[in-house]
Amino acid sequence: MSPRTALETRSPTVTRTTATAFEPTIADRSLRRLEHAGDDHAVDALLRRFLARRRAVRQARRELAARQARHEHELLTQRALLGTGLSHLR
Repeated sequence: MSPRTALETRSPTVTRTTATAFEPTIADRSLRRLEHAGDDHAVDALLRRFLARRRAVRQARRELAARQARHEHELLTQRALLGTGLSHLR
C-alpha cells in the first residue's frame, strides 16, 4: 500500500484537504457534539445553533449573489453608455 493510500484510509470521519493534512469537517464535529450531548435540551440547543448557522450562510450567499448581480448590471450599463457615447462621436 502506498503512503498516500495509508494516509487516506486512516479515518472515515476526516476529509483530506492537502496531500498530508487531515481536518474533520464541520458536520463531523457537529455530529460528535450531538452524540455526546447528555439530554434532550442539549441536543435541541445544538440543533438550533446548527440551523441558525445554516440560515445565516444561505442569507449571506443570497446577499452576495444580489451584490454581484447589481455590480454586473452596473458594468453592463456603463459599457452600453460608453458604446453609445463613442458611436455618437463618430
